[in-house]
Amino acid sequence: MVLLSPWGEELDRTDPLHEYPRMQFQRGSFMSLNGIWEFQITDGSLPDIYTGWEKITVPFALGSYLSGTDRQLKPEEVLWYRRTFEYEPSLMHVRLNFEAVDQVCTVYVNGIEAGHHEGGYEPFSLDITGLVKAHNELVVRCEDHTDQGIYVYGKQRLKPEGIWYTPSSGIWQTVWLEEVPAHAIEEIQITPDYDHGLVYLDMSGDFEQVVISVFADKKLVHRGISAQKNYVIPIKDVHPWSPEDPFLYDLYLETEEDAVRSYFGMRKFTKMKDENGYMRFALNGQIIFLSGLLDQGYMPDGLLTYPSEQAMISEITKFKEMGFNFLRKHVKVECRRWYYLCDKLGMLVMQDMPNGGSAYSFANIGIWPTLGFRNFRDDGKYERLGRQDKAGREMYMKELDAMLSTLYNSVCIFAWVPFNEGWGQFDSVRVTDHIRNYDHTRLIDSTSGWHDRGAGDFNSRHVYFHRVFAPHNDGRIFLLSEFGGYAYLEHGHSEADKLYGYKKFTDKPKLNQALEEAYERDVVRNIPKGLAGCIYTQTADVETECNGIFTADRRVIKTDERMMRRINNKLKRSKQ
Repeated sequence: MVLLSPWGEELDRTDPLHEYPRMQFQRGSFMSLNGIWEFQITDGSLPDIYTGWEKITVPFALGSYLSGTDRQLKPEEVLWYRRTFEYEPSLMHVRLNFEAVDQVCTVYVNGIEAGHHEGGYEPFSLDITGLVKAHNELVVRCEDHTDQGIYVYGKQRLKPEGIWYTPSSGIWQTVWLEEVPAHAIEEIQITPDYDHGLVYLDMSGDFEQVVISVFADKKLVHRGISAQKNYVIPIKDVHPWSPEDPFLYDLYLETEEDAVRSYFGMRKFTKMKDENGYMRFALNGQIIFLSGLLDQGYMPDGLLTYPSEQAMISEITKFKEMGFNFLRKHVKVECRRWYYLCDKLGMLVMQDMPNGGSAYSFANIGIWPTLGFRNFRDDGKYERLGRQDKAGREMYMKELDAMLSTLYNSVCIFAWVPFNEGWGQFDSVRVTDHIRNYDHTRLIDSTSGWHDRGAGDFNSRHVYFHRVFAPHNDGRIFLLSEFGGYAYLEHGHSEADKLYGYKKFTDKPKLNQALEEAYERDVVRNIPKGLAGCIYTQTADVETECNGIFTADRRVIKTDERMMRRINNKLKRSKQ
């Protein structure tokens, strides 16, 4: 049975996901190359020029229903894409942008190599000015080793089962062209200083001077000019960003040749003690309770790729209506448009780094931690947690830096999560320090779940099979970073043949009753004992997992919405 979401059912395959993908660095030029391409799979040899090509819809990855093919790429195979496009030559430079390609790719324009990229979760850009003509052929060569190589892969497995999902290969986010002047702004880094009403702007590029303009509700609140690459923007009468009031300032940068539009939000993420000495999460200097959901970001028809922007908006809006104030994006990096929507709609985000490494020992990542042994060393015996490969550890750090750089300006992200449940975990104290040195404005959940080395800002616990008990107060924020996982199969709306989850129900009223009892027993009861936030598993069913609030196709909400609003309102009012 093929499960289609409402947005997948309405998909225009000739022009999918046509929105501008990079909202914090917008230029006036944009040409989407999404749509119908051709593909061919070889054993590593060159493709046949004339025969063997099949249709595929980009940007949906090979293997997804919306791509138009159910083929799966093997580690020893090569996936080839090609398409033609027309372009009217100009005096501008031309950039070819890929939002994400899984995992390794080489790009050719008119038979000449334009560039190479490794890593499946970050965007990259190629200057094709000297290669592009009026009539063009674009070819992309892809390799994907999924869980068999040195690259991070998240929940993807060549042999999916249980909590591990169908792998995606190749192009899985928007491909697009833009025109760029010879002397362009290349990058901007935006760091709000909420306490002092300042915004630190770091720019790179080949330009002599830049005019900086800031608007609030279309009213000019600052304009300045600088010949330096660093600039400080003063903000009078700061309008804070929060989930209740996601206010964004518009930012414009203009040089002698370039013009870029961006935005920022004035917010501060910190930790602070309550009157009883427990550490809590604070937004803009005010303690708030974090009530969130584990968000895998998988769709039944698009796999890693949402069918449309409306699909993303619908999910975020519904979770806000139910009273949740944050999502934990779980071992996946979304398209940049998703983070823009969280900024705009007011949804806090805890961002995981996708995991990697070799095969994991179920005893070390499952059995022993469940029995209470949650503190394995990760700084020498790398094979214990699947990180014996030095090249894999080095690639993890490169991909981590790419994620931090790509998402640094996102207003909504309040915490980074480098490791989850020991999956490919290594040198967690060193990695936590590395993140802190790069970004001091956010919190860090160093090891979500277990194998905690005492680093980071959170004492982070995953509890599924017994009651939750508050740990000893170690000066960090106590976060119940995964719990629940209650499963109910809504026949005809999920891909599972039989029920899979941590606690199973065949009656929806009993599911909701048990869910409410779990919040009362494990969350409400522990707030006076230091619990500062919780993350229920999960947003939606994924393949054989049936523990979502939504069904996999997003057509049915299994959880009582009024009940969830009531629970979340109670959590917000609870004394902290």
